Amino acid sequence: MKKKLLSKLLVCTLALQTAFASTVSMPANTKKASAALTGKSPFTNSTYTHNDTFSGYNIYHGIDVSKYNNNNGTIDWNKVKKAGVDFVIVRVGYRGYGKSGTLCTDPFYKTNIEGALAAGIKVGVYYFTEALTTSEAKEEAKFCIDKIKDYDITLPVAIDYEYPTDGSKPVGRMYNAKLSKSAATANVKAFCAAVKDAGYTPLVYANKSDFSSLIDGASIGKSYKVWLANYTTKTTYANKYEYWQYTSSGKVNGITGKVDCNFWYTKSKLDDTSSTPAPAATNTPKPTASPTVKPTAKPTAKPTVKPTVKPTAKPTAKATAKPTVKPTAKPSGTKMTAPKNFRAVSGTKAITLKWTKSSNAAGYQIFRKNFYDGSYKNVKIISNVNTTTYKDTKVTNGHEYYYKIRSINKTASDTTYSNYASLTASASKSRAGITQAKHKLLKKPSAQSDAFRTLPKNSIVEYLGKTVYKNNTTFIHVNYYIKGKKNSVYLPADAKLKYYKGGTAKQAAKLFNNLSSLTKPKVKIPKGSYLAVLKTQKAGKVKFYKVRYSDTKKSYVGYVNAKYVK
Repeated sequence: MKKKLLSKLLVCTLALQTAFASTVSMPANTKKASAALTGKSPFTNSTYTHNDTFSGYNIYHGIDVSKYNNNNGTIDWNKVKKAGVDFVIVRVGYRGYGKSGTLCTDPFYKTNIEGALAAGIKVGVYYFTEALTTSEAKEEAKFCIDKIKDYDITLPVAIDYEYPTDGSKPVGRMYNAKLSKSAATANVKAFCAAVKDAGYTPLVYANKSDFSSLIDGASIGKSYKVWLANYTTKTTYANKYEYWQYTSSGKVNGITGKVDCNFWYTKSKLDDTSSTPAPAATNTPKPTASPTVKPTAKPTAKPTVKPTVKPTAKPTAKATAKPTVKPTAKPSGTKMTAPKNFRAVSGTKAITLKWTKSSNAAGYQIFRKNFYDGSYKNVKIISNVNTTTYKDTKVTNGHEYYYKIRSINKTASDTTYSNYASLTASASKSRAGITQAKHKLLKKPSAQSDAFRTLPKNSIVEYLGKTVYKNNTTFIHVNYYIKGKKNSVYLPADAKLKYYKGGTAKQAAKLFNNLSSLTKPKVKIPKGSYLAVLKTQKAGKVKFYKVRYSDTKKSYVGYVNAKYVK
């Protein structure tokens, strides 16, 4: 790869084409490679030959990005997704080139990670190293991981090993230090070991020449995944690799200017990816010819100080599901339990949390997350174990919040914690929403989510609140009931709903067409069904609700005895 100042890590998903006597186009993203497989990249219009080692593998298209891509204009990640990009490797940061070696972040790493995740693109990350020692390499790994721990990173965390240039010659701390190949390799492995210890999958990026001259690519490939940069249509790299950066001049809809593009070879399906380290491929690619392409040039510009970024690989447990302050539970003589019956009473100006007193605890610790893709922060420590309520008034009407609570106990020499209890609550009253048009229910709060089902006009949902991302992307969180069973699903923010008081059928009830004839019900409402209460009316001394009830096919308006609705 022509090393651009801060080498970018990204993996481009690739629509495959099989080549026999001629090349035949195949659908992108899901096809498996076969021997002597060739494929045309949608981002370069060039045809590439994949090593026969990857016969039977899935080949995905990806890109890698840094601030240099953002400097050309805002990246439209939804367009990038539609263009065929399956994954992206985002630069989180770099170490400065000077003697002090300041750790820096890419100013757009958060924007890029959040935008890609919201668009449904798999994300990995990379860090541009200038480490001179194994200690510095570990420091870089920790710095990178700290920046990404709150994101759903499912692809690897990579170390980018290359010398930057000033336009004519190599520069930087590593170049000036004249590190030996063994010392440089040790630094790379130290970074990878730290990443693996943190629960992410390590990855090593370098170009074909540097994997031979600067670091030991063969040795690295025996323990860790390799991301090869080689700008050609048929690489002759003879050691193991899993990612191939084949160009720095790709064109991807949604991104202004040139983009680094990558192939990813894997036997896994895209949706099965995780940060758990995977075994290296058992076969080693065989060179098909003596090298005909010269090593790629070094980056022509220096990186600038950037904000922190997330790792490309996911921790074993999703960082978004855990508070930033992790429990340090230690064994104790008597088991301490998490607070039970953790629940919320919601209002437009406050959310009140309640729970049952815990055994063997001295108090409680409460965490809150403000955004769907945010991180948990400690909001309250309660030192009296008999206090079993907490009123949170720092809320916004309609906004959804995420809470965790754990029991704590302190001694003179130790502090122990229980497991967590958790819940989601909105600063709003639950109410019934009637759809004013046909709408698609989503399984997750994402425009790329699979549909749960399509609702016709006049369907009933239970409005819960607004699910909000840090970039203010918003979805409407609702419960949709089928035969009394509620399903937590989402609607787009612009979905048209008309709101009423809501109610649930306490038992099976009859829905009558009008109050003048209560002998022939028009339909029977199953127990647990959710209703929109339109108004209250009496028939003699008996109280009835005029309601709208919908099943999966039809919507009905009628009257039901109020005693059957809660």
